[in-house]
Amino acid sequence: MKRKKRAISLILTAAVILAAVILPVPAVSLEDIPFADVRPDDWYYEAVSYAREAGLMNGTGGGKFSPGSPMTRGMFVQVLSSMAGADCSGCTLRHFADVSPGRWYFGAVEWAAGCGVTSGTGKFVFSPEGLITREQIAALLYRFAVATGNDTSMGGIAAGFPDRDKVSSYAREAVDWAVSHGLLKGSGGLLKPRDNATRAQAAQIFYSARELFPNKEIISEPVELPLPDELEIRLYGMSLGEKVGQLFLPRYPGADSAQSMTKKYAPAGYMFFEKDFQGKTKAQVRDMTARCQSSSKTPMLLATDEEGGTVVRISSNPELAPKPFDSPGNIYRSGGLPGLIEDTRSKSRLLLDLGINLNLAPVCDVSTDPGDFIYKRSLGLPAGDSAAAVAAMVQAMEEEGISGSLKHFPGYGNNKDTHTGVSIDKRPYEQFLKEDFLPFGSGIEAGAPAVMVSHNIIQCMDGSRPASLSGAVHRVLREEIGFEGVIMTDDLSMGAVRLYTGGKSPAVEAFRAGNDLLLTTDLAADYDALLGAAKSGKVPVVDIEASAMRILKWKASKGLL
Repeated sequence: MKRKKRAISLILTAAVILAAVILPVPAVSLEDIPFADVRPDDWYYEAVSYAREAGLMNGTGGGKFSPGSPMTRGMFVQVLSSMAGADCSGCTLRHFADVSPGRWYFGAVEWAAGCGVTSGTGKFVFSPEGLITREQIAALLYRFAVATGNDTSMGGIAAGFPDRDKVSSYAREAVDWAVSHGLLKGSGGLLKPRDNATRAQAAQIFYSARELFPNKEIISEPVELPLPDELEIRLYGMSLGEKVGQLFLPRYPGADSAQSMTKKYAPAGYMFFEKDFQGKTKAQVRDMTARCQSSSKTPMLLATDEEGGTVVRISSNPELAPKPFDSPGNIYRSGGLPGLIEDTRSKSRLLLDLGINLNLAPVCDVSTDPGDFIYKRSLGLPAGDSAAAVAAMVQAMEEEGISGSLKHFPGYGNNKDTHTGVSIDKRPYEQFLKEDFLPFGSGIEAGAPAVMVSHNIIQCMDGSRPASLSGAVHRVLREEIGFEGVIMTDDLSMGAVRLYTGGKSPAVEAFRAGNDLLLTTDLAADYDALLGAAKSGKVPVVDIEASAMRILKWKASKGLL
């Protein structure tokens, strides 16, 4: 009797006054229990002994119970299912992206979802490894009481606690119920609803409330929760760091660093430049791209610029192509649309054969003046003809199964090179409507999955920021032109951006402007900046997830997932 009084006294001083569920069971044996870290004079000794004998909680290995270790959500639901005597072997549905079949808690979590005990923490996530809080315990126990037809009446509420307003809205009724039945008595005059519980405290909870649940059988009707699709399972099963990683397309770091970079940052893929192909045979390039794919949990976008003419990353290597691809403008002038289509197909087949699944093309900029910086890379045609040619090129790429990216929105025009400095476009908006937007619109209608935004400052849309960092420019692309796919930046290391940001990482500003995919040469700095902003709340996680989902849908549409 002295031991029991001492245990109760210590429970009160330790502020462990949550109680929970348990059915009548044989009297607790006070024989020694096989846990080296649980002694007869510990305040939780009887509770641990009870939990063990009732088959609710076992040790953590090595002859230990780990009483001071945190209780996770997965552990708690497993105890509930054991208390109910649930047969979880037939649970085959998967309601939560972060609860994989084969995990020790899978059946218990699915059982709890099916009987209405839990609906997860939101967005197909259960957080099984998350530490369980006092209010979560109250919510799970209350829902279990409902599902088993036990007492859910309330003789009082938690209004007497000054921190009752800290209770989450979903748990208020459950916390009031727990207070009403003396299961939640608070600590130091406070509820502390979001404090975590240890394994010893959880054992005490079940021990203290063992008579509250005379019925352990689920009598409620099965609950049908929505099931995630494959992309939702993939997205919501990612950590925040992995979701942020999917928003970057960094420069390929070389074979020696690629595997470690992939493991650390989980990028959407890599950009390859001419130096990455120099001196390599086709077999060596295939091996390079295959190694990238095999090192990544999520299949990668492997990209290069193979425009033809002045930008030929791959075909400049005679081991990979008989000769460099000519510029689209020259191809069109000599062979018209049929020649341009065949040239596009040839490029696409070559890239795909080498493991490259994204060609950062076609160039949609409208330029008819040979003196313009962009002229040699453009089709060199009036807007209407450019629009028809772009649509034909995109359609050919789509039919071959390779991705493309329309560039450089909203149109380069006669502006100077932004690789080295800032370029200010002073043309009126009407000119963009009548000319520059047309090839982008036709390419989008033809099925282009991505659009690349330039670093030019477009005065008629936003005179203070480069287009790649301008929310106004991105709103035009989304709302005026109606593009629903992936918006990507041009390389954020280019001079026009670095000069604007004073050398600081532009990643957060670029993402907040509306880009989904950030091309970067400095992945470490840009990734850390965006991840830090997501963790601090400066960038909403829901926005990170929306962009990551666009990228996953893109990959799925090309058969990568």
